[in-house]
Amino acid sequence: MIRWVVYSLCSVGCFAAINPNDALSGWPEVHPPLNFKPKLPLPRGGLPPFHAPALQSPIDIRFSSAAKVILPPLEFEDLLNDGVRIIMRNTGTTVQFDVADNSVVRPTLMGGPLARHGVFQFSNLHVHWGTQDVLGGEHKVNSRRFAVEGHCVHFNTKYKTLEEAEKHEDGLSVVTFFAKAGNVDNPKLERLISLLPSIRYPNTSVSLTARDSLDWFADIGEPTNYFTYPGSLTTAPFTENVFWIIYPRPMFV
Repeated sequence: MIRWVVYSLCSVGCFAAINPNDALSGWPEVHPPLNFKPKLPLPRGGLPPFHAPALQSPIDIRFSSAAKVILPPLEFEDLLNDGVRIIMRNTGTTVQFDVADNSVVRPTLMGGPLARHGVFQFSNLHVHWGTQDVLGGEHKVNSRRFAVEGHCVHFNTKYKTLEEAEKHEDGLSVVTFFAKAGNVDNPKLERLISLLPSIRYPNTSVSLTARDSLDWFADIGEPTNYFTYPGSLTTAPFTENVFWIIYPRPMFV
């Protein structure tokens, strides 16, 4: 078993916790603001489960609104295990990396803000980008958006599947990273970019090892502070059951 333990710059697991209510101002343009009301049709009984507009994501992560807290270190297990098979596919809107159904090993995440909630299993990693270098990200960092925002989606293993976990308040965790355009070589990403012509069309895919497809993501977890807050899905039904773990320092692409 490969264990990748993420510490912060502190000697123990130290992170910045965000109160979403302190970080929401000035962010109405991509996701529902505080007065958001879902459009019909709604599930029978009214609002989607766990919906309370005060905890909607994404938010503007402002350093001045964060508090430093001590937590156990994050533990990414088996992320680069040779037994993990990854399917890199064109969803029609983005590139997504899924754990293959026949994968012998499935990566997990625990610790940090998840310590009291059990073990979370890697489901997929997908990327958000826009038509311009500053319009891809969903979250902001100190009121700045980045060209790319990536989401590594995990679900609580006590619910067996992602679909079942989505129904529960402690069901999901999303590890988030950012990227910006720059003239910096990144051989690990360039290897993946070279495969994009192979998935040029929607619903096409290629099979890769985790090491070949996700080693660049492992680099993001080098010792550094991260931010965390309780929030929501950023797409319908916007349920508030996501533990967000966000690395604010962008990489270059």
